[in-house]
Amino acid sequence: MAHHITVQNLIEHAGGDLKLDLIAGEKGLNRQIISADSNRPGLALCGYYEHFGSDRVQIFGKGEVAYLQNLSYSNRFEVLSLFFSYTIPCLVFVSDLCVPEVIKTLAEQHQVPILSTPLSSTIFTVRLLQFLEDKLGAVDCVHGNLVDVFGIGVLVLGKSGIGKSECSLELIQKGHRLIADDSVLLKQVAGPRILGTRSKLFKHYIEVRGLGIIDVVSSFGVTAIGDQKQVELVVCLEEWDENQGYDRTGFNNESYAFHEAKVNQVTIPVAPGRNISNLIETAVANLLSQKFGIDAPKNLNNELNETLGD
Repeated sequence: MAHHITVQNLIEHAGGDLKLDLIAGEKGLNRQIISADSNRPGLALCGYYEHFGSDRVQIFGKGEVAYLQNLSYSNRFEVLSLFFSYTIPCLVFVSDLCVPEVIKTLAEQHQVPILSTPLSSTIFTVRLLQFLEDKLGAVDCVHGNLVDVFGIGVLVLGKSGIGKSECSLELIQKGHRLIADDSVLLKQVAGPRILGTRSKLFKHYIEVRGLGIIDVVSSFGVTAIGDQKQVELVVCLEEWDENQGYDRTGFNNESYAFHEAKVNQVTIPVAPGRNISNLIETAVANLLSQKFGIDAPKNLNNELNETLGD
């Protein structure tokens, strides 16, 4: 997975969606873009360069252009000369704004591509972020299953034969959606968040021991699968160990780390008589409750303290 793309790549692969045209600085098309974030350089143009994101695509909107137009030529040249002294991948003028001649001149001198788009700054920024996240995000392949349960992406992990696919099949039968079976591609995107998808090789199939390969679409319909999903909960399945002290209160919060992103994790011991798909649905329902401010362990603890205090 490449962790950078060139400005040339940006124009070739996203130029249509972003409606990009090259205005100046053609010799700098091999400059690298290493960050999915973009930058509005208003503060930098005013002389404040602390925390300046020079490694990002620089987006010039109406504010930046208006500020430069209000400067005298000598001041404008001085401000922009300092700006171009930094290593910048490229500049993009949104809303078909006119590019000042001094910027074209400096861009040619410093070999920095100047691009133009008719899109507004908001629309362009969103589309650019989506494209760069897809190209620059860290990607790993993990052994597990990814299922969409109540709108929450659940990554099911565990050693081979623990029952991940069987559990996923039960969840599909209950109306939930399969994203990936056996092999899940995880990508870190802005937030940071974790986005999961399936390998194109496996498509919409699931392998269950004793049954073989099952075509989920043919068996359960097109609504039983999805292409990708943000991972918000990780469920680790492990064999029941009597000597293991499993969480019984919910106060022991676990987390799953993927590069810079972290999500909630629960460990579910597998034993005869335990319906794992029901437990996963309950774990998701509990996560949704917490998002609405309902914390059962904390509420119970408060109630007990109040009762004992009385």
